[in-house]
Amino acid sequence: MPRRPYEVEPDIPLYLIPHIVARGFRRHGGDVEEIIVKKTHRHFYNISIRTRPIRKELKEGSSSSDQA
Repeated sequence: MPRRPYEVEPDIPLYLIPHIVARGFRRHGGDVEEIIVKKTHRHFYNISIRTRPIRKELKEGSSSSDQA
């Protein structure tokens, strides 16, 4: 299944981390799989938000009817 790319927010100050994380949950809801917060310099951080893979519908005709 194809994945959506990470959303990376570079150089976020420490006091804005909760706001960015909350915004990621509002934007993606239950599809959030992983949030990575890495310190870059002083009180600045990079935040990466990864979501679950995109599910594709099964193509018509490719089900068990082809086997019969």
